[in-house]
Amino acid sequence: MRIYSWKEFTDKKPLSGIQCAITIGVFDGIHKGHMELLRQVLSQGSGIQSAVFTFRENPATYFGGNYRGDIYTLAQKVSAFEALGIDNVVLIDFSADFVKLSGKQFFSILRASLNLKKIAVGYDFKCGYQNDTDSSVIVSMFKGTDVDVQVVPEYRYSGVPVKSTMIRTFIQVGELNILPELMEFGYSIDISGHRSPMLRSDTTQVLPPAGSYSLQLYDRGEYRNASITASDEAVGWEFI
Repeated sequence: MRIYSWKEFTDKKPLSGIQCAITIGVFDGIHKGHMELLRQVLSQGSGIQSAVFTFRENPATYFGGNYRGDIYTLAQKVSAFEALGIDNVVLIDFSADFVKLSGKQFFSILRASLNLKKIAVGYDFKCGYQNDTDSSVIVSMFKGTDVDVQVVPEYRYSGVPVKSTMIRTFIQVGELNILPELMEFGYSIDISGHRSPMLRSDTTQVLPPAGSYSLQLYDRGEYRNASITASDEAVGWEFI
């Protein structure tokens, strides 16, 4: 899997001329709804590469508000893409310059930088300055071209749409047992570079409340089973 920054993608055009099926999004946690999008770009067969356009940091951190933290760190997210067989990942820095791009400008840049064959977006997808471009606009934008636009409907669990906000809530209240049913790779805490106990303020991840848990830890590319003891200030662990 090849990883590019947005600047590298636009300036050096490493995918220039390469036929690609792409999807775009935050992809925090890689839940079952995300998988419906990723399968669309992984199912194109020989000659068409898959590419995921995502963000180095969650755009919610740029706008502030009540953002509660990441489900996955960037390392976990990239590791998940690699495990799925994604060919290319472009990491966008959600900067003051990027946020000024209209949706039309964004897709014009994509078309100039690769041979766009397919776009898969969610039913609630929006992009561009002040969210000026939604899935219906994208469909209209590419109508009559050789670009296949697939709008993926919502994925439901027990009748409820699966979203990253739902998963964050389950983690915050300690309802971890349900997460394997909602997430492709489950929930784990990234302890790379940390010692036990790790202060909550030392990670961007959303963590469970005070209590004892059995779950996996992600440490420099490896997953290990552990017993977790969480307090209001920190999270400690012992490997099983």
